[in-house]
Amino acid sequence: MSFEKVKYNTQYNKDNYTEIKFRVPKGRKAIIEAHWKSKGYKSLNNYVNTLIDRDMEENGGGGQND
Repeated sequence: MSFEKVKYNTQYNKDNYTEIKFRVPKGRKAIIEAHWKSKGYKSLNNYVNTLIDRDMEENGGGGQND
């Protein structure tokens, strides 16, 4: 990947996304990773966003982009 592509991606992500960090107990990351992969998700980010959207829709909080 060229430097310009990296620079573009960094700026795009900065302009279009908010980063949210969270912690899990040591050793749990590998368990979570195996789980989302076994469910067919493309990434941890995709898995977490899907769970949040589903929960918000079920509980009247709206979904994606609400």
